[in-house]
Amino acid sequence: MQNPPKIFGTEHIIYIVLSFAVTIAILTVVGIFCKTEKLKKIVIKTGGGILLFLILLNRVFCIQHWTDVTYLPTSICGTISLFFGAALILCKKDSFVLHFLTYTALFTGLLPTIYPDYLGQGPTIFFPATITSLLHHSVCFMMAIMVLELKYITPNIKKWYAWPLGYCVLVFYGLFNIKILNQTDSININSPILPNTPLNFFYIGLMFFALYIIFLFIYDSVVNKKDCVLAKCYRNIVSLFKKKKELNENGVVEISKKIILDKKFYNK
Repeated sequence: MQNPPKIFGTEHIIYIVLSFAVTIAILTVVGIFCKTEKLKKIVIKTGGGILLFLILLNRVFCIQHWTDVTYLPTSICGTISLFFGAALILCKKDSFVLHFLTYTALFTGLLPTIYPDYLGQGPTIFFPATITSLLHHSVCFMMAIMVLELKYITPNIKKWYAWPLGYCVLVFYGLFNIKILNQTDSININSPILPNTPLNFFYIGLMFFALYIIFLFIYDSVVNKKDCVLAKCYRNIVSLFKKKKELNENGVVEISKKIILDKKFYNK
């Protein structure tokens, strides 16, 4: 009997290599040829349709093999794939919904592709529930990068509220699955994402939100070149060290002379 596939086993490594190769190739082609707003919209919505199809197909295969599974996914990554696919089709450019889903999809698409704890469901990686799960995670990650590449959303600190609002909706969705659909857990509300750790929905949300805010501060400072709080703090720290260095090199007397000769000092 064939051994089931393992994380970082031969089948998994081959899939990772092929997945990243295809992702890089598609993103390169899209970056070169996708220039008009009309074409960008077509590519984004087509990708959203493919992602939505893959996650729904995955649910169908899961229902065929497990009786306690519903068409609505209960994991964070599966839920993001479902919502992200629908949002890419329905939402307008730079929608705050896409701001929440795109940044989250970068992690929920990449991490389960590299470390798929669902491997071993069948005798091979081509077990229907397994391969469709791998595919929808990979496409989710690729579409998140594509949205940023085509500037279908523009990172902006003014839209900081998009992520906490979106995550609250995600938690309500998890509660709906638990209370109404009688699922044992959803969105890691009742159990941590990793056994024997405190990483439930609350701590996961805090970590994601912290990374989100840090990213927006850096993007606004470096790319948008805005005078954000991070840039001001940096300048104040640099200025403080410069003053200290000047005092150490010139001494108190020199600094005093500088003050005496400074006309602005007397105009205060």
